[in-house]
Amino acid sequence: MPWAGWFLTCAVLVLSGCQRAAAPLPHDAYIWQRQWTPAIAASAFEARSHFAAYRVLAAETDKAGALQALVPDFAALARSRLPVIAVIRLNGGDPAIDASALRARIADIALRWRADGITLIGLEIDHDCATARLPDYARLLAVLRADWPKDLRLSITALPAWIGARALHDVLAEVDESVLQVHAVRQPVAGLFDRHAARRWIDGYAAISSKPFRVALPAYGVRVSFDAAGHALAVEAEMPRADVSGDARELDAAPLEVATLLHDLQRAGVPHLAGIAWFRLPGDDDRRAWSLATLQAVIDGEPLRAGFEVRLDVAASGARDVVLVNRGNLDATAPDSVLIPARDCSAGDGASGFNAQADARGWRFNAPPGALLRAGHERRIGWLHCGSVENAQWTEHETEQAP
Repeated sequence: MPWAGWFLTCAVLVLSGCQRAAAPLPHDAYIWQRQWTPAIAASAFEARSHFAAYRVLAAETDKAGALQALVPDFAALARSRLPVIAVIRLNGGDPAIDASALRARIADIALRWRADGITLIGLEIDHDCATARLPDYARLLAVLRADWPKDLRLSITALPAWIGARALHDVLAEVDESVLQVHAVRQPVAGLFDRHAARRWIDGYAAISSKPFRVALPAYGVRVSFDAAGHALAVEAEMPRADVSGDARELDAAPLEVATLLHDLQRAGVPHLAGIAWFRLPGDDDRRAWSLATLQAVIDGEPLRAGFEVRLDVAASGARDVVLVNRGNLDATAPDSVLIPARDCSAGDGASGFNAQADARGWRFNAPPGALLRAGHERRIGWLHCGSVENAQWTEHETEQAP
């Protein structure tokens, strides 16, 4: 193309607003499980193509302030071939953290992880520091930074409550990057995630941060128990807890809401935004995390939808098992009811919490409240013994949306 023609073409593209699309944001995933299972090890391998790095819980302080190291599945991490950031969780502010002891333990962790074949590229401090104590936190980080390995990035988890605090600038001056958490940062009664609030926090943080930062987005839910006054008593996440009872509610981050925020961030070109960090990498045995299929679909920007089907499997007894399948990419609440038109029926019953009722047209299987079926998963919801059956019918929720 002649130079004049090339220049004219470029001018037309610019004037028409057809500029080069922003590069896709890179994605990391937190692996926060304190006990690695075969399911999380399998996810770490299967999901590797969607992530630039894993951020793995490496140690956390106990009630006495002592740092207790955790032992991840080093073989599974090495098999993923992804770089790793080890995360140190500092719980609370009392007793005061011994910076020298912490520095020594961090050096030990880095040495061991690399000896076990992990490509360790950084370390993250996860400390929900009170805003008033940010000056102390800045001094702690300065002590760590003074003798920091040159080949390890230092990052921290940041909270929206810190935005506007003078000492935040001192804290950020000591790190290479930060991860802004926009989920589970308010009282549980306010919910787990609000994309409008999250966007305000992200924009506010971008306006004051001179360092690269990532945004931690949720891919999970929690069960919270409340007392009569509405105060949270206990929270159950990836691990079951016996004390979550009474007035317990399920709080979750809806994939459609999170996908909308991600889509907006990708288009907005937020200053200093270096990527996304997902909390947390799901395993098939993690009942309160999104399925891996849904997380991958959100990252890829695919339209999200459930795809329910009903399959009838013939059992050895001659009965037919009723199996509900979700062939979509969205974890979704099961249909309210599934009707199997049938004739000459002698018996039937529900399963997995579904209630079975004989119907003039056959058998109806009614779902329990909030029966979630993950993308790519199936569930036996009952059985029936009939002479003949027809294709199932069901009442389905509206579960399709393009970000």
